[in-house]
Amino acid sequence: MRYLFGMGCLLLSLSISAAPIESLARLLEPYRAFSADFKQSTLDPEGSPINQMTGELAIASDSIFYWKTHPPFSQIIVADGEVLWVFDEDLYQVQVRPLDDALSASPAAILSGDLEMLGSRFQVTEERFGTIAVYQLEPRAADEVTRQIVLRFDGSRLLDLAIEDALGNRSLVTLMAVMHGQPSAALFQFTPPEGVDVIYALGQKQ
Repeated sequence: MRYLFGMGCLLLSLSISAAPIESLARLLEPYRAFSADFKQSTLDPEGSPINQMTGELAIASDSIFYWKTHPPFSQIIVADGEVLWVFDEDLYQVQVRPLDDALSASPAAILSGDLEMLGSRFQVTEERFGTIAVYQLEPRAADEVTRQIVLRFDGSRLLDLAIEDALGNRSLVTLMAVMHGQPSAALFQFTPPEGVDVIYALGQKQ
């Protein structure tokens, strides 16, 4: 009986610990493919503002996404499923990087809502305040550059996503004008502008 009671407690604790991951995955289901405008505010560890920016984003999957910020921080980031394009308009420079584990804690990877990925990479906890659900994701790997990710929902609507880096800087991304469904495929096809300096991951230029 003691053994059965112990097993019952263990199974109960496992089901409770899995619940936040499963409920988060369900809430993220509509955000696996969507587009939106956003506002991003970044604070230093003391809470002082570092910068604020606005922009547009579109996500088709964890490895296919589009991220554009408006002036004065003009930048376009496109992941086309094969490589990552980073276009800094002020420098008139494009960096071409491989898609790798560096994207594992990116907003696109998180919003893809893959249950296996969330469970293997993050410890997920949940708090509720009325209709507001707050999910905290802490990387399981000790060498992650991201210290914590927090997602806030009002009912089924994602309000914002906060990312705290290893230095204690905190970026809050607030979503606006959300449109669910597959965005235009043209957003994920990037061609470097004529005359731009293209720098490849291995240092080669073209």
